[in-house]
Amino acid sequence: MTENKIWSGRFKEKNDMLFEKMNRSLPFDIRLYKEDINLNKTYSKELNRIGLITDDELDAIHNGLNKIELEIKNKGMSLFANSNVEDIHMAIEELLTDFIGVSAKKIHAGKSRNDQVATDIRLYMLKEIDIIIDLLKDLLTSIVELAADNFDLMMPGFTHLRQAQPVLFSHYIMSFFFAFERDISRLKDLIKRVSIMPLGSGAISGSAYPLNRSSLQKGLGFDHISQNSIDGVTARDFIAEFLSDISILSLNLSRLAEDFIIYSSEKFNFFELSDKVTTGSSIMPNKKNPDSLELTRAKTGRIIGNFVAVCTVLKGLPTSYNKDLQEDKEPLFDTIDTIKEVIDVTTIMLNSIEINEKIMKKAIDSYSFATELADYLTINGIPFREAHEIVSVIVRESLDNSVKLTTLSESILCNYHERFKGIGDDWGTTEKLFEKRDLIGGTGKNSVQNQIEYARKILKEL
Repeated sequence: MTENKIWSGRFKEKNDMLFEKMNRSLPFDIRLYKEDINLNKTYSKELNRIGLITDDELDAIHNGLNKIELEIKNKGMSLFANSNVEDIHMAIEELLTDFIGVSAKKIHAGKSRNDQVATDIRLYMLKEIDIIIDLLKDLLTSIVELAADNFDLMMPGFTHLRQAQPVLFSHYIMSFFFAFERDISRLKDLIKRVSIMPLGSGAISGSAYPLNRSSLQKGLGFDHISQNSIDGVTARDFIAEFLSDISILSLNLSRLAEDFIIYSSEKFNFFELSDKVTTGSSIMPNKKNPDSLELTRAKTGRIIGNFVAVCTVLKGLPTSYNKDLQEDKEPLFDTIDTIKEVIDVTTIMLNSIEINEKIMKKAIDSYSFATELADYLTINGIPFREAHEIVSVIVRESLDNSVKLTTLSESILCNYHERFKGIGDDWGTTEKLFEKRDLIGGTGKNSVQNQIEYARKILKEL
């Protein structure tokens, strides 16, 4: 490969070595090699159509690109160990020149690295978004099956990390299904803003060659064509939006991780985490640490940091391409790698978890049935605020006397208010509580069964 830069004719001196290292993006943008090769194959066909490349040259270019793809796949960065080539775009062009000669120098006619990189990154993101959506589908499937397999299990429900009201475990875990389903929805909606082809925008003003951009669009598989060449090479809002969407997804994963860290701790012991996703201590033989969940929680900060980093790069750029935009890739690539890993590990964790049914049920506090008493009074004609005050007194006195709330009989309750007449002595059972909450979205058994059936239908449609 040549030692001279493709733009070096304008310059009298070589770049300083330190700047050369700073300027070089090949170590990280090499992952775009498949997209860049695909772009060059499609683009060379268009150059052939307008007469700038002969049929024989086109065949040579495509054969050379196929060879380059295999070489990069097998050798990676070692292929460029003795080269000072700046980026993957120039690396492929220079390799192609080495392989097929002067014909390779024709493939850059009418395009700039500005529209080339903008096109490559969109192609790459479209592929990765599909992969992330597929991983999320696997996660959603695991959640649904976990809910279905443990449908009848009861557990305390918490607000403020204090016991609130009993819920079905299946209802609890399904709450994450709908959060992650919205994450998929956001990513799917983003696709229409990523699937816009900038190729043909040139450096800033559009290509000077009579390219058929519709043909390029179809060849590369884009849904739309950029309508303004300046916007075509400048736009990175789709990257910021993707990083925002992944940040929200990561928040949801982190929230699940936090719950499972708490609920699998010795004080709760609702869940037993598999050895597949836990580690031991270097000094304490008794420890089983939820490192997979803690790392999930921590990597959320990293992902949000990548989002902020890109937004900071973009916030004050003048119009059109600036080299600052080279800094969009490492945060993007890191976020993609990180979120795929986290989704996979979360799915493994859910697929291998053990649920301690008896411990969860026993942990339900009798005072979490207090609202049932207030609701009973309200249904029987007492304004809710008044009913709330009456039950608050019952709770306070029961706590003072160390009496479980659900052991209070109808006769004792009637001493507080006559409208408790007819409530019965077995008023405080989970079965009765769930029966009253069979509305859409509630923790009643019919409601949760409907949630599961609805979720399975959604999975088939995703």
